[in-house]
Amino acid sequence: MVNFIAIDFETANRSDESICAAGMAIFTHGRLLDVRHWLIRPPRGFDRFRSDWTESLHGIGHADVQNSPYFPGIAELLFPQLASADVVIAHNAAFDLRKLLATARCFNLVVPQFDCLCTLALARRVWPDLEGHSLDVLCAHIGHRGHHHHAGADAEAAGRLLLAMMATTNTATPRALAKKLGIQPRPVPGR
Repeated sequence: MVNFIAIDFETANRSDESICAAGMAIFTHGRLLDVRHWLIRPPRGFDRFRSDWTESLHGIGHADVQNSPYFPGIAELLFPQLASADVVIAHNAAFDLRKLLATARCFNLVVPQFDCLCTLALARRVWPDLEGHSLDVLCAHIGHRGHHHHAGADAEAAGRLLLAMMATTNTATPRALAKKLGIQPRPVPGR
C-alpha cells in the first residue's frame, strides 16, 4: 500500500494551464519507493515560455518539451497513483492543485478523488520560528539536498520534509501529523 505521494509542477508561464514538468515521489512506511519526472508539452494557447520566468526558475524552454507528451500522456500514469495514496502532499499545495485542476480541465480529464496536505502549512506550525518556510529553506533546515525547481526533486524534497515533520512531532502518519497540528486534509477535486 502506498502511504503518501508527493507532487510538484513547473509551468511555462503564469497560466494555470501551462504545466511543462511534473514530479511525483512515492513513499511507503517512511521510505522513498520511486521518483518520477516528466517533461510535458503545454497545450496550445498556453505554451509560450517566458524566458524571464523559466530561466530564473527551472530552466525549461520550448525546445526541451517539443517532443514531450501533452498532459494526458502522463495523466494515465499519475492519476492512478494519486487515487491509490492515503494522502497526496505538495509544498504550497494551492499552487500545484490549481495547476493540476486547470490543466486537467483544459484536456477534459477527470481528476480522481484524493485528500491533499500542504507541507508549507504544516511546516509553519511545526517550525514557526524559522525565518522562512520556502522549500529550499526547509530542506536546508532538515539537511536535505536537492535540485530546487526540478519537479521530481521537489516532490521528493516535500516528502522528505513531511517525514522530518512526522519525526519532530512523534507522529506515525501524515494524517496523524495533520490532526495533531489542527489541519484538515483538503479533498480534491472537492466533494
